[in-house]
Amino acid sequence: MFRFLDLPAEIRDQVYHDVLASENARRPADHDEEPATYKFDLAILQVSKQLHHEAKRAFQDNVFVKITTPWAETIDHISSEGRVPIITTGSKAEHFDSFHLWISVDTPGISFTGCAYSMLICLEDLPAFTRVWHFSNLNHQGLNSHLRLSLNLKDPHVFDRKIPKDLQNRLLRPFGVVKGLHSLYVNGAKVLPSVEEALRKEQAIPDLSPEQCLEMATALKDAGNKSLQAENCATALQQYIQAFAAIHITVSGRKRYIHADGYYMRECASGAYIGQRSDYVRLIIRVKLVANIIQVHLKSKDWDEARFWGKRSIILFRSSLNGDNDDDLGAGEDKWAWVKQSATIGFPARAEMGKILYRTALASRELQLDDEVENLIRAAAIYLPNDEIVQTEKKVLDERRGEYEE
Repeated sequence: MFRFLDLPAEIRDQVYHDVLASENARRPADHDEEPATYKFDLAILQVSKQLHHEAKRAFQDNVFVKITTPWAETIDHISSEGRVPIITTGSKAEHFDSFHLWISVDTPGISFTGCAYSMLICLEDLPAFTRVWHFSNLNHQGLNSHLRLSLNLKDPHVFDRKIPKDLQNRLLRPFGVVKGLHSLYVNGAKVLPSVEEALRKEQAIPDLSPEQCLEMATALKDAGNKSLQAENCATALQQYIQAFAAIHITVSGRKRYIHADGYYMRECASGAYIGQRSDYVRLIIRVKLVANIIQVHLKSKDWDEARFWGKRSIILFRSSLNGDNDDDLGAGEDKWAWVKQSATIGFPARAEMGKILYRTALASRELQLDDEVENLIRAAAIYLPNDEIVQTEKKVLDERRGEYEE
């Protein structure tokens, strides 16, 4: 009979790692809008004293972070809005003591007696937590000025042992994006002054203004255009994605997450876009970037990706006008009445939306989706009345339709 304990120690250690390491316990979400989850199989710790002793070391290699606030809704916000994977909450999190960092957030001067809500996350997800906090402060200007943050470091396995500098940096430096706090306290486990000083210096750097973000995004977009003209598609795509990030839009594969809308709800007070609405300028840049990314995929002959980017933007735009979320681009003409209706409004980025429609048609043509092609070209012709190529294509369609009717 096979005996697990007869295996060499290094093989057993690898098995423990495979079972108990946080990266192996992580489970991807079923849907794009949901966070990943963790499932630690701790049954191996209950098999025998020897296995418990050996496997415990592998579990202790994980670095956990405990977060406590007096607001119950914080947990839902971090999970749903920030898509931060949470290991556990409630009493299990409150009584968990094997953490390296305890984060406490509250409002000084206000008593929250009996109100403490805790959650547990992995170190790997700490940057996602601080990022969603950063976006929340941008959305609600002045939020952080009412908050007190305490960061308490400890080695959970040996009392008062100093945590290595590299790990201290990984635990503390992500909070550099959390700016404008009422107060910050860093305690415990022989915190290195150089690490704390670096954190405070990063927090003291002000966020870029909306005007600066918009100009940075424009510069990156223009750089991407030059790369695209030079047939350097990979560089162009990277620069377009960086341009999205400059205006607080995260692109990960086919997923796109829009943050900090409230930060742009004002008029530009300086710079290239002075006097214009920041949110309008941002919208125009977004649409231009999508049109350009479609062009990158067309040049790369990645028809599926080109169509995906175009189709998603078309459906989102249509839904914003009439609430129609149907993803069928080959439906009858009545489904495209919104194009003519919207053409009379004079909305921002009308020409760029026309390019999205036409370039999506080119991808659909390569994929032999003929019904989509006709609808998309006719729609593009409405938004691009002076584009000779688009108008010629529409004329061909009109002539072909006339032949059929005869």
